[in-house]
Amino acid sequence: MYGSESVWTETAAWVEAIGAIAAVIGAGWVAASESRATRRREERAEAMALRKEERTALATRTAALNLAILASTQINDLHVQLKDEAWRGRVARVSASRSLLTTERMLTSFPIQSLGDAPAMVEFSRFPASLATAAEIYESLETAVRSAKEPDRDAIFDQYNKQMERLDEATKRHLSALRKSLGLEIGGDPKHH
Repeated sequence: MYGSESVWTETAAWVEAIGAIAAVIGAGWVAASESRATRRREERAEAMALRKEERTALATRTAALNLAILASTQINDLHVQLKDEAWRGRVARVSASRSLLTTERMLTSFPIQSLGDAPAMVEFSRFPASLATAAEIYESLETAVRSAKEPDRDAIFDQYNKQMERLDEATKRHLSALRKSLGLEIGGDPKHH
């Protein structure tokens, strides 16, 4: 009897030891599984935060480009209008300089530091100055046309048209440089702009 009790005691000890080992392995497996799950959740959260940050950066760059396009378009429109004989008669009565100043205020209130890139900030900063210059040219034109006699007005328009043409061309170059610095070039062809 003593021998069979010893076998059962030994067997029980082995079963207990194997159970303890299995419990340790099981606990380790559960802990590793929980750790992997936690790591995957953290990685997903980081990836989501990164995508959100990328979307925000793209939205900011797009907003900056849209404001610059608005400025460039307004300058181009004034340049085109200065060449239009029919429109010239309205200069003495209608002032476009206010709309330029409104756009200039939008440009200057844009949080330029949100672009996060010095070259993009430099390129963007050219547009408020271009609009201010366009407004000055146009205000001077208005004053000159309103005070000039009818026969002298064509020469005045030609003079201011040349100034606006130079500003229009420079603004288009700046717009192309801004697109490039923001990484928002269309079709990758800088000549397309």
